[in-house]
Amino acid sequence: MIGILVATYGDIGRSLLETAVDLVGQPAESATSVTLSDDLDQATAWDHLVAAADATDQGEGVLILVDMFGSTSSTLALSLLADRNVEVLTGVNLAMVLRALLNRKETTLKSLSEDVLNYGRRNVTSSATWLSTGDDEQGIER
Repeated sequence: MIGILVATYGDIGRSLLETAVDLVGQPAESATSVTLSDDLDQATAWDHLVAAADATDQGEGVLILVDMFGSTSSTLALSLLADRNVEVLTGVNLAMVLRALLNRKETTLKSLSEDVLNYGRRNVTSSATWLSTGDDEQGIER
């Protein structure tokens, strides 16, 4: 099974993962979050991220979902690409975390990464625009 790591500034990652686990209705083994905040120096933040990535990896890699490109979590996670089997996606949202948890068992890390990225993109939409057209032009998967 592919590990899932949600790494963000503040408690947003923890909240997203807890909410997704609650919605799925089952424990999420090999899934965790890490909070990287201003009170951590770069070395300590790195140690936290590496420990979390290693703890979630069961041999099939880790999908790391981070808050935004250029953030500390993003920069550090991208550094893991050099020596670990990870994929890093930025702009994490609840739809992405849910999709990752539900689809990580019978796939490859690369395929899961592409699927979660596309699903996350499809679920960022203007509700007013979508509702006013009366159709599913936005491509929202239900």
